Amino acid sequence: MYGQTVEKLGPRPSRADRRAQLSEPRRAVLDQLVEQDEPLTVTRVARTLGQHPNTVREHLEALTRAGLARRDHLPPAGRGRPASVYTYAPEASFTSPEYAVLARVLVSYLTRTVPDGPVLRDHALEAGRSWGRAIVERDRELAGDRTADGAGGRAANAGGGAAARGGRATPTGGPATPAARVPSARVRRDAVDRLAAMLDRAGFDSGTRHDGAVSTVRLGRCPVLELARERPEVVCNAHLGMAREILSSSGVEPGQVSLAAFVEPGACLLHVGADAGAAGLRVGPA
Repeated sequence: MYGQTVEKLGPRPSRADRRAQLSEPRRAVLDQLVEQDEPLTVTRVARTLGQHPNTVREHLEALTRAGLARRDHLPPAGRGRPASVYTYAPEASFTSPEYAVLARVLVSYLTRTVPDGPVLRDHALEAGRSWGRAIVERDRELAGDRTADGAGGRAANAGGGAAARGGRATPTGGPATPAARVPSARVRRDAVDRLAAMLDRAGFDSGTRHDGAVSTVRLGRCPVLELARERPEVVCNAHLGMAREILSSSGVEPGQVSLAAFVEPGACLLHVGADAGAAGLRVGPA
């Protein structure tokens, strides 16, 4: 569709499902986080599994380092260090075979029901934005922030980052009207680093580079690589929409985020910044 070959360019497949690589005791700890679906202390997990707290703590910290769990702290209560609590990191499951099957079903449905061209791309972008909003809202809930103020509140607005600031978003998630607001360089860098960390946990093997007015996230792997090669206008636009929506929670306008897919051996490149070039998706080398 795009007139470019992508067979030898772009990221590598994501590693196999990390859960399958865990030891049996570590899987048992992870299962507790999944089944309870609420923050758990080391003591509670240890008591449920009948294991020593120090052993359980080691497993939980290893799961956190692997991106399969998230560690937070309870509010301080008296003297001493606040207790740590752990929750399952749902985005880690994106590397599982089930995610690939679901992605293929959704892409198949879209391509059967929506004509090729701009309308299909717009639907894919909007699906990605909805995905991004769900991630932002989930993270706010995990952090205990249910207020509507601040950057998170802007992203949780159903109209996305632009609409929450009083602007009107274009159907493709473009910049708001009137003029888009440009966040400070530090805000942009921090937002991009947070996004890259989330994508890394999701199996994209991402790294960041900050160069003046533009930040770049290098995506070295893709959880649904073959599907992305087949239908980049759907899969890559959905990934772009997701990234735009997450970044909009920090004030980065959608029009400042573009994705260059399958542009070099071993990676796709997500560019963020007012000078990031033509906004949107580009597939294949320029």
